[in-house]
Amino acid sequence: MRLHPLLFTVLLAACASQGPASHPVFFMPQAAAVAPAIPAEDYGTAHPFVLMDSAPDGRWLFACQAREDTNSDGRIEIALGFHGNIVGDALRPYLFLEPGAGIRIDEVLAVAPTGRFLVLVRDTTLWLLDVETREEKMLATDVTPDTTSPQPLIRASFSRDGLRLLYLRPEGGRPVAVVRDLLQGTERMLDAGRGLLGQALLDPSGQWAVFDVVEDTNADGKESWPREDTTLAPATCRGPVISSSHFGWNGDTPVRRYRRLEGGPLLQGDDILQTMGEGMLRRAPDRSIVLEHANGRRETWVPSSCNGTLVFADAVHEQVVVVCETQPDLGPLELHGARIHQPLGWRMFLPFSGRHIRLSGSDGRLLSLLAASESEPARAVHTVIDLERRTVRGVPLGDVLVSLGPHALLRESVNPVEPDGRWGARLWLWNVETGFPPNVLSEAPDSDLFWAGDTVLIMGKRIDLRAGKVLEDASDEVLALDTQGRVLRPIEPGSPLYGPVRWEPALKAHESQRTR
Repeated sequence: MRLHPLLFTVLLAACASQGPASHPVFFMPQAAAVAPAIPAEDYGTAHPFVLMDSAPDGRWLFACQAREDTNSDGRIEIALGFHGNIVGDALRPYLFLEPGAGIRIDEVLAVAPTGRFLVLVRDTTLWLLDVETREEKMLATDVTPDTTSPQPLIRASFSRDGLRLLYLRPEGGRPVAVVRDLLQGTERMLDAGRGLLGQALLDPSGQWAVFDVVEDTNADGKESWPREDTTLAPATCRGPVISSSHFGWNGDTPVRRYRRLEGGPLLQGDDILQTMGEGMLRRAPDRSIVLEHANGRRETWVPSSCNGTLVFADAVHEQVVVVCETQPDLGPLELHGARIHQPLGWRMFLPFSGRHIRLSGSDGRLLSLLAASESEPARAVHTVIDLERRTVRGVPLGDVLVSLGPHALLRESVNPVEPDGRWGARLWLWNVETGFPPNVLSEAPDSDLFWAGDTVLIMGKRIDLRAGKVLEDASDEVLALDTQGRVLRPIEPGSPLYGPVRWEPALKAHESQRTR
């Protein structure tokens, strides 16, 4: 593939962004005023309510509500379809920065990992909100929201530390990429090369911009971003998905390009595997895998004799997990890096599929995947790689649900425990580092997982996963968990899809007081 030449980066002053609005839109008492009928601690109105997202500390909510009888049947109600579709009255998205009726918006494009910054569209204006300083900035105008796509294009993205933002804004009728320093408030445009820019995202390290661009590959005389043919409902205000079908794509074929934020050429090619901190993992002609540094220096990480396929790039520990394709059906798993070349003693079936791996913790320590042991090469089992200690253990029972540090929660299916015949689950806490037999925490009907900071809530237990201990029994009908130990619940028990909602203590003891 052709490498596009570098165009001069255009530097923009901090004032190049649209700046603060002359009249506050989000952080003003009037905008968040609570209707007299809504108690001060309640979010939303007494109408159908579907939570989409919430801040780790609970300071904001993003939800959809049906507040009008849009189908003219004389009542306001919704029902959930199998594909995430909502049947009944139309849901509209609202942002809640404090208790009350919320602020009507079009869509949320990105949320910083810290929860401090949000990028959203309201009335064709692209906004950046800082919920810590309560500042709001217009980033662009004449922005068309995408409320119909099952998988909307990524038009805004934050670095892992939440200090950089990459977003798209319209310039002359076409999108351009802009990177913003969130602390300094400065911006500069990044050139993505020829073609129609559809997606722009930041590498988690914040050192690379990744662009997805289309040219007229199907020779129909226009550049068109591919559209998915699927039964999946639009992402905006989508409900829980039980099933969906995918029938392919229509449109031009996108290519991926990379640019270092600190300067350098625009990179594109089939030899590019993945960004890795300030470097780039690339495939050499002899099938080795090399790390190319910003200064052009190359280090061979995976030798050509392995003929390795990249399974996972671990930037935290500067290493990669690969499966060596030295045999036709089953390849050995190995760890490699600048100073690491270690067989793991397990094998993976070939050809490799990413569906069989999952980084189960936010700290990037434990990687769960299906693999076969040397002693039983014909049987794939759930395993966990401890990337910090460079060890592998077979999961003793069930599969890995979530992990943090050395601790993993395992979920084991059990025979139906309910009169209605629903399958139940048994929840186990396992220390992967010691490998000791896991401890059972709960046996109950399976339930959703909620995560906030180091704590998770599942199957009636709130657990400090980093410390590996149960904090308390938690109540049911939970919509979200926050880092303060609170849960978000509807104020009317038994009405999980109806507002208003309220933050309350997670303790199960609180439930009996609430329903008296």
